[in-house]
This record gives sequence, structure tokens and C-alpha cells, in this order.
Amino acid sequence: MKAAFGSLGRLIAGRPYLVAGLVVSLLVFSLYGASSIRMETGIETFVDADSPGGVLLDHYTRTFGTELVILIVESENVRDPALLRYVDTLGMDIADERYVDGIRSLPAAIRSVTDGRIPGTEAEVVQTISRLPQAARARYVPSGTMTLLFVTLEPDLSDDAKTRVLDTIETIVSVSSPPPGVSVSISGDPAFDVQMQEAMRKEMGLLIGIALALMVAAIGLLFTNVRHRFLPVGIILCGILMTFGTLGFFNLRVTSPVIGSFPVIIGLGIDYGVQLHSRFHEEVQDKSLHDAIVATLSHAGPILIAMCTTALGFVALLSAPLPMIRDFGTACLIGVVSCFLLAIVIIPAFFAIFGYGRGPNGRPGPAEAPETGALAGYSRFLGDLAVRVARHPVPVILLFALLAVAGIQYDGAIGINVDQQSFVPETMPARVSLEKVERAIGGTSTVPVMIRGSDILDPEVIEWIDAFGTYEAAHRDEITAHASIATLIREYNGGSLPASATGIKAVVARIPAEVRGAYLSGNTGAVIEFATVDMEMDAVSALIDRLRSDIVWLEPPAGLDIQPTGRSTVYGDLYDGIIHSKNQMTVLGLILIAAFMIVVYRRFDSLAPLLPVVMIIGWNDLIMYALDIAYTPLTACLGSMTIGLAMEYTVLILERCREEMERGLELYEAIREGVTRNGIPITISGLTTIFGFSSMLASSFSLVAGFGQTTVITIFFSLVGGIIVMPAVVALVLRRAPEPSGHRSGAAAET
Repeated sequence: MKAAFGSLGRLIAGRPYLVAGLVVSLLVFSLYGASSIRMETGIETFVDADSPGGVLLDHYTRTFGTELVILIVESENVRDPALLRYVDTLGMDIADERYVDGIRSLPAAIRSVTDGRIPGTEAEVVQTISRLPQAARARYVPSGTMTLLFVTLEPDLSDDAKTRVLDTIETIVSVSSPPPGVSVSISGDPAFDVQMQEAMRKEMGLLIGIALALMVAAIGLLFTNVRHRFLPVGIILCGILMTFGTLGFFNLRVTSPVIGSFPVIIGLGIDYGVQLHSRFHEEVQDKSLHDAIVATLSHAGPILIAMCTTALGFVALLSAPLPMIRDFGTACLIGVVSCFLLAIVIIPAFFAIFGYGRGPNGRPGPAEAPETGALAGYSRFLGDLAVRVARHPVPVILLFALLAVAGIQYDGAIGINVDQQSFVPETMPARVSLEKVERAIGGTSTVPVMIRGSDILDPEVIEWIDAFGTYEAAHRDEITAHASIATLIREYNGGSLPASATGIKAVVARIPAEVRGAYLSGNTGAVIEFATVDMEMDAVSALIDRLRSDIVWLEPPAGLDIQPTGRSTVYGDLYDGIIHSKNQMTVLGLILIAAFMIVVYRRFDSLAPLLPVVMIIGWNDLIMYALDIAYTPLTACLGSMTIGLAMEYTVLILERCREEMERGLELYEAIREGVTRNGIPITISGLTTIFGFSSMLASSFSLVAGFGQTTVITIFFSLVGGIIVMPAVVALVLRRAPEPSGHRSGAAAET
């Protein structure tokens, strides 16, 4: 490994302008790829489109028009004929627009039972509304001061098409002439998704800007003992551009968790620049520029190993059943690898071109002198602390292990939040509108059960649908009401179900199409809508499990495919997925890294850096429980991400201590020198990373802000694990190591 990196160093030192040209070309290509980035939001980002649940959700959405834009019309009296005529005209204007599949509104429902006319007096309106089915009255008139107009969009619209149709609706509403005292606002999932995308675009730029500003401040304050101290920040900018370019070039989607990946990339990527820059500063003190470049890259092996362990932690995220976690892992993996590759090329090429500012006669300049002042004092403190810890390794390890075990015990008590609506800014207009609707109609929580078969209107099938809905409403306290084609048939047939298929079809024909279409699709699809009380996600998940069990227990007619679907089911399955996958991803990350370390070093004591990492996972659980921080689709990644973050520090400490022993130092002096030499770069990169992640706390997305909070804590714990716990582990591992003259670090030490 040393030989390969040494050859790379000689190539860069000999042809720096060629290397610089290649880097610039790569960045220009990345800029082109970044222009094609696409953002995605909505419930589809929570479920795989090709999975059975995703296919069912797509079919449900296409069939029953759940892609709705909701116009909330508010007035002192929504039964005013003038208001109804205004809403009717507004609906017809919108219905003529491209991408609009249909309109459902109170005026349309009224006209369906009045031979196509709007009553001329309020009394007639009230009488006509009373003739509508209860489900229609509840849908269109949730209160005396509000009526809802539902705009059904065509299926499979692109995000751009949704944006255009929403802009059109907003224009139509703005140029309309509502009666005095009438206000109209736009809500629904498409409006929510479009506004969320816009907020995500703004957040991404804001968070990256804040993270970079904080990192520049941190580097300016802490990285003062080297020349060109802001060079690692430039590398990060290039790394972000390369990540954007890769995402765009391979048409990888950007979802809300991917926003959180950029501070992760910035935080991790800065470390590679700081480590290499610090090592070059150390080597150039007594070597020529060319030799310092070669020596710096010759010792880049541990940084490569640390990067690989970090990357493997993110590879474990690709095993997650949740698409958004895989999106996050993919973005982090691309970013970390990009930053490492750029760091090992840009830093030596930069110094080969611009030099390192040596003083007269080749003597070191002021910035090349050893650390003085606060940094020198901190260096001595780290060295003394490491030796004290190394002399008493067992008590130190037992103390921190006890805290980790206590934390792991609390993991099951940490809450889980997967509600997308709660992740977005509270002031986002679409969220405010949705909450307004929920307050008016007493909540919008429903669990749809999709029924597919060859003859839905068969009497046996209708009877089963009716019996199933009635049974669940009677036996499940969480269910407040149910509606289906069976309940509509009862409403339009005097409270009973016809006994024959002919009678059923005759009644169905009398039901207005806009009412019937909400529960029946031709003769091959139907849906039962169960309205529920507001529940925590564990209760939603339990209810869906009971519905699935009851479907089997109540023995539906042969040939029917009956499954819960919709938003609540997706969230319930997501809740289960987080419970079952978060620990599996952590274990997989540990296994991948353990296997990698054994392959690279070819001995089992190479697993020593994993011990502090496992402790940190337990400390994370303890602090999340103490601070009442819930797991989300992002923080569910924390175990795997912790492995990647912490392994970098522990591997670098172990490798530097090994290197010092190879130079002939005895154990405690090797630990002192190793921690002193690597402690400052690790601390600088760790604090700079904390600064970077702190930018996420400014996010208006609670999903991202919560992730930032937990990650800042994780990085602090990683510093503790690397600087305090790892010297104790090193003392135990290297105490049995061969004599310095004969010691080799496996593959990492090979030339």
C-alpha cells in the first residue's frame, strides 16, 4: 500500500499541472451532471414502487383518485346560493385545464339530485343538502363556514406537471370574483409535495452555505499552525460538486433525507483534507517539497482504511427496506469517496504548483514552526491523558462499557416518528391548510382496504364487504366509521342490500358517479375506507396488523385480493421497517467492517478499533432516551453512521501508535506520541465536523434538525471514543505486539 501511494505521490509531484487539468475537467463534467438533479417528495418516497405494497398503493392511487388538490372555501354561510354558484363556476373553469381529471364539489353533488340546477334560495339549498348521502355531506360541508372542492389530477403526473397545474389553479383562483367575505386556499397532497420540494431546494442551499461558513470559521480558529489552512474547505466544495454531479449523471433521486447527507459529507470530507494537510505540514519540516509530497501520500494508507470503514457503514444502509434510507446511504457513500479521492489528489498537486512558502535559504517559515501556545498546551494535555488512560486500561474500558450497556437497554423505549407531515415546517401553507381541514372534519386519518376481483358486485362479495366493515367498526375502538360501496347501496336502497346481482346493479346505477367513484371502480375494484381516531404510529401499525388478520379470519369469497393500503398503511409498514431494520443495519455495518479489517490486517487484534465504536452506539441510545429524541427515517441510520464516523478516529489513533512503535518507541511513549500527533488533527476535524452538522439545527425541517442534533452528539462521542477510550484499547492490544524492530501492520504496512 505504501508503494502504491508513494508512486501516486511521485506522479503528482512530477506532473502537477496535468493532474490539476484532470481535476478541473472532472469538476466541469460534475457541474453538467448537477444540472439534471431531480427532487422527489410524497408518500412514494417511503415505499419501493416495485414492491407489492408499492404496486398496490399505485393501483389504489390511480383507481380512486387520491391525488387530490383541495380548495378550501370559507365563508360565514356556505349554503348561500351565490357562494354555490361561485364554487360551481370555479370548478368548471378548473375542470377545463390540462392535467385535471375531474372535479367533485358541493354544487356538483347538489346538481346531481336537482336535474342539474343550483337552488335559488338558502332554504332550498339546505333541503337539497339533506337529501345527499351522509358521506357526501361530511365530505363537502365539514362545517357551516367551510366547503371543500376536490380537484382530481391525472395519474402519473411528473413533478413539473404538478407544479404547472397548481400554478394554473392558483391563477384561476386569484382572477376569480368570489362573493364578499369568501376566501379560497389550496391544499392537498400535490400542493404539499410541491411546496415541500421548493422548501427542500431552499434548505439545501441554506444548509450547505451555513455548514461551509461554520467550517471556515472553525478552520480559521483551530487550524492555525499550517499554511493555506483553508485548502480543505476548497476540497469540500469540490467534493459537494462531484457528489451533485454523480447524483444527476446517474439520475439518482434527491429526497428529504438526502438534504441531511450534505452536512454529513462536508463533515466527513473535511477530515481527509485536514489529515493529509497536517501530515504534509509535518513531513515538509525536514524534507524537500517533492519528498514531503511522496512521504505524505506514502502514509495515506490508514486514511484510506478509515475511509473504507466509513464507506462500509454507509453500504450497510443500502440493505434498508426503506427507499429514503437507501437514498441517504447512497448520497453519503458517493460524497465520502469523492472527498477522499479529491483530497489525495488536490492537496499534493496544490503544494507542487504553489509551494509551501518556505523562508529564505529553504528554512521553515513562521507557519511551519511547531505548535505553540494553546495548541501546544492541548497537545501535551492529550499526550498526558492518553498515558494515564493507557496505564489503567481495564477500569477505563469497564466504566465506558457500563454506560454503553445501560444505553442499549433503553433502545426499545425510544419512540419512532414516521409522519411526513410532522417533518415539514409548521408554517408551510399546505401544511397549515391540511391542519385546518383536519380540525374542521375531526381528523383525516383513514385506513383504506383495497378489494380486487372479477365481479365486485356479486351479492356474496357485497355481503362480505358489508359484514367486514360492520365487524371492524364494532370491534375496533380506534375505528370511528366506515364507508364502502356496500354502505352506499344501503343508503340508496332504504337500508337493505338487494339479494340479486340485478338488484345491486340497479341501485348502483342510481348512485351519482362522483359519489360512487370514491368506493367502486367498474366491477373489478372497490375500497373500504375506515375512519380512525388520531393515533401514534405503533397503534396504527397494530390496527393494520389486526385488519390483515381479520380479513383472513372472516373468510372472503374465493378470487378476491384484499389488502390494506394508503398513507396510514405505508406509515405503519415504515414504522415496522424502522423497528426491524435499524439494528440489522448496525449489525451488518459491524460485520462488514470487521471482515474488512481482518482481510486488510490479517489478524484478529485488528478488530480492536470496533470496541469504542460499539460503546458509542450504546451512548447514543442513552442520550436519545434521556433527551426524548425519537427515531425517524434519518436517525434510524444513526447506528451504521456512528460506525463509519467513529471508526475513522479509532483506526487513525491505532495506526499512528503502531507507526511510533515501529520507530522504536516503547509502548506508553508510542501512545503519547501517537495521540499527540493525531489528536490535534482529529480534534480539529471533529470540531469542524460538529460545526458543519450544527448547520442542520437551523433547518425548518424537523426531520433534518433532529438528525443534526443526534449527529452532533455522535461526533462528540466519537472524539471521546477515539481520544480517551482508544488509548486504553491500544495499550491492551500493543502490549502483546512484537518488538518494534520486527513489527509490521499487516497489509497496511506493506510496501
